[in-house]
Amino acid sequence: MAFSELSRPWSARGHSNPRGALLLCHGFTGSPQSMRPWAQDHADRGWVVDLPLLPGHGSTWQHMSTSRREDWYDRLREAALALSEEHGRIAVGGLSMGGALTLALAQDPDLHGRIGALVAVNPGMTLPPLAVAADLIAPVVRTLPGIGSDIAKQGVSEEAYDRMPLRSVGQLRRLFRTTRAGLGAVTAPLLLATSSQDHTVPPTDSDIVAAGVSGPVERLALTRSYHLATLDHDAQLLFDTSARFLEQQMSSPPGAEGGPR
Repeated sequence: MAFSELSRPWSARGHSNPRGALLLCHGFTGSPQSMRPWAQDHADRGWVVDLPLLPGHGSTWQHMSTSRREDWYDRLREAALALSEEHGRIAVGGLSMGGALTLALAQDPDLHGRIGALVAVNPGMTLPPLAVAADLIAPVVRTLPGIGSDIAKQGVSEEAYDRMPLRSVGQLRRLFRTTRAGLGAVTAPLLLATSSQDHTVPPTDSDIVAAGVSGPVERLALTRSYHLATLDHDAQLLFDTSARFLEQQMSSPPGAEGGPR
C-alpha cells in the first residue's frame, strides 16, 4: 500500500516545562501512523514525544524482509538512550510487536533506571505453530497475507503492508521468544492494556506478560476494540488512562513506584 506522511517518524518537542518524555513504538509491518493519535494526545498534554519508524517498515515488504529483529531493537534503543540523555527518566509505550520491544528495552541493563514507566497495548509474546517453520518455508513461500487493520471501528484503516514476509516472521518469533524469557528482569511499573477481541495477538499473551514481569502491573480492559486499539473505539480511554498512569509513575521518585499486580 502507499504510505502517507503519517507513517513517517514523528516527534513533539519544544515544551518549556514538559511533563516528561515518552518514546512510542509501532507494530509489525505497521508504521507510526497507528501510534500518531496517542503521540499527538500526549504531546498536547505537555509531553515530549518521540515516535520512530522501525527499519524495514513504511516502505515495501521486500525491504522489510532484509531487516532483522536486532535492527528493530537497536533503533528503539538508540531513541531511548538519546531521549534519556536529554530528559533523564523516560516512559516507553508500544503496540503489539512494539509492546514486546517496549518490554525488551526494560530488560536492557544499560537502560536500568532510565525507564520510569511502561505502557504495553496488546503486546505479542507468542505466534502460531506455522511461525516455527517460517525460516524453512521462506525460500519457497516468500509472503503471507498482511495482518493490518484489525479494527472494529468502521471507516478506519492502518497503514501497513498488504503482505507479510516469512523471513520477518522468523525474526519476530525470535524477538518474542527472547523477550518472553527475560520478563522477570522487567521491574518498571507497567500499564497493560488488552483488547478482549483481538484477531492478531491472543489476549492470553497479556496474561503471560502480567505473570512474568517483576514490577507492579495495572491492567486496562479494552472491551470495544480489536487489535489496533490506538485507532479504535477505546482509543480515548487508552490515552486518558496512559496519561494518568504516566503522570503518577513519572512523578514518583525512582524505586518508589507502586500499584496493583
